[in-house]
Amino acid sequence: MSHAEKDTLTCSHCEESVREDDEYCPHCGSLFIDDVKCSAHPRIDAGGVCIICALPYCGDCGGRVNGLFLCNEHAGYEIYQGMARVYGTSDEAMIRYASTCLEQAGLHPFIYERKASPISVGGPGYTLFRASGEFDGHIINELKLMVPCQEVQEAEKLIREFKIEE
Repeated sequence: MSHAEKDTLTCSHCEESVREDDEYCPHCGSLFIDDVKCSAHPRIDAGGVCIICALPYCGDCGGRVNGLFLCNEHAGYEIYQGMARVYGTSDEAMIRYASTCLEQAGLHPFIYERKASPISVGGPGYTLFRASGEFDGHIINELKLMVPCQEVQEAEKLIREFKIEE
């Protein structure tokens, strides 16, 4: 067994590897220690740690969303496999520019693209097709710029500084 394997454990909630000295799971936000208080309510025990801002919160200030503990402020983020959406557009040049800016700052961006309809297969990255129902503000064939959850706050700060608009 290598030295690195000796220093890791498995989170009982999400079954991801964590360091032996971690106080919480960075993948799902489960707490490994007792007597951690909520950041907003210092007299109330925390139910978990937000995987985006890394702050502990009680059940009134946060909770599990698809198995991940998020504070109320970050509960609406799109998160896939430990990566959160920080920017979206249908403009390929703009998404590449944003990704390059984040890479140059030492972050780990990933561009996710999904074709939403058969109309767009083999065609350009956008279509006039619109889904029915409630519109959540995201375009159908959006290019999504994703970063690891722990990098969200820094990525959003850089996106504001570079004036990259959605």
